Amino acid sequence: MSFLRRIWQQYFWRPYLVGKDLEGNRYFEFPNRGGDRPKRVIRYISDDDMLAYVASGRRLPVQWSSWLTHTRRDPPTIEELHADLAHRKRVQLNAARLEEKEKEERLRLASQTTSVLPHSQNADIPKPAEPLLEPKEIQSDYRSPNTEPYDPWAAANKAPEEPQPWTPVVRRG
Repeated sequence: MSFLRRIWQQYFWRPYLVGKDLEGNRYFEFPNRGGDRPKRVIRYISDDDMLAYVASGRRLPVQWSSWLTHTRRDPPTIEELHADLAHRKRVQLNAARLEEKEKEERLRLASQTTSVLPHSQNADIPKPAEPLLEPKEIQSDYRSPNTEPYDPWAAANKAPEEPQPWTPVVRRG
């Protein structure tokens, strides 16, 4: 790039203010010296605010974030930002109402359950029966002290050399 062109761009290609968000951050756009699309930047109110946004303590409005990343062509308007803020407040209010209703419903169901089934009757409720295993299917790692210790090599030497089918056994316990 020539020396004169760099001087021209430095003095005449200044960033121009595109808009502000509701918190006062200012958004600028200026032509890219490379050519393609313009460069878009944000100037925070103070350096402390920049650190809050970078550390994810605060978030930029979605509309401005999409404009900064060139996902959106036109910058958002103040009316659009106010409408989005009102929408977020309505959603939070509705969520709080739903949580309150759910809490009341849980309390109501808990009081009905305790009134229908007093604690003294809970012991009389039959538990679902588990299927019993055949005695030959029950295998235990615990052996009685009167039996001989299990030797896996002796069992392996008695087994035929041909492969045998294998069926896994379910252990409950």
